[in-house]
Amino acid sequence: MDLAGHIAVGRTGELGALGSGRLPKPFNDHMHRVIEPALALPAGSAILDAGCGAGGVARWLAEQGAHHVLGADVELPLSAATGGPVPVHGGGTVELRRCDLLDLSTDRPYDAVLLLGVLHYAGSAEGVHRMLGAADRLAVPGAPLALSWICDEITLTYEEAFLPGRELVLGTLAALGREPVDLWARDVRHAHGGSPEHEHRIVYGVWRRAR
Repeated sequence: MDLAGHIAVGRTGELGALGSGRLPKPFNDHMHRVIEPALALPAGSAILDAGCGAGGVARWLAEQGAHHVLGADVELPLSAATGGPVPVHGGGTVELRRCDLLDLSTDRPYDAVLLLGVLHYAGSAEGVHRMLGAADRLAVPGAPLALSWICDEITLTYEEAFLPGRELVLGTLAALGREPVDLWARDVRHAHGGSPEHEHRIVYGVWRRAR
């Protein structure tokens, strides 16, 4: 079940020719707010976009911030994988890799980690623990961890799906020594993918290690 596509317009779109010019902002104002700490890092910072879709946000960050961005997604089409970092307009690089967050090496920690609209793919509370634990291990101590997810505070009535609760996510991050520096939610009512009209509550936040 794909509940994530509506969260960030452009995450499931085509990446297009790398280096062919600046992209428009591929997401809404809420998404801009949640990734702003990553964008504001010094040029040349290493950023991980875990669950990157087709890579639109990863490329946008590389172009706008001159960052080196790895977009990782287990469902990335092999034809979209870049085979390594590719220079983009603005001085950054983007690499799109078909892989699982849990399989990424911690040899080179990242200056920011993004998990945008992917926590429901964890499938269970234990899966959330593993996913957030992996994201935390892949981040340098001062790195922001940016999240957005569809939570369980509004019941999904037309089909079954795992929606992580706010208490589960916040508790897991607290156990990892992270505290929120920005946290908010919004409700969205829409129909997508042939579903009846329904409502979701999307939670957004940025966490850093507690000092």
